[in-house]
Amino acid sequence: MDKALLKKLAKRIKELRETHNFTQDELSFKAGIGRSTLGNIETAQNDVTFTKLNKIAKAFDLSLSEFLNF
Repeated sequence: MDKALLKKLAKRIKELRETHNFTQDELSFKAGIGRSTLGNIETAQNDVTFTKLNKIAKAFDLSLSEFLNF
């Protein structure tokens, strides 16, 4: 994935997480992904699969299209 897009995605996840008052631990638990994986996504260190994006979106009670609207 393009690095600039990864950074936008990372910013979106962090902003949503903070808006929902979730810690990284809480969000990773709700999304069913590892805490370190979430940390790497949130800092744009790792590419992310659609499956993981969908899990994160669902943790915020958003559809994937709503989640990716940034």
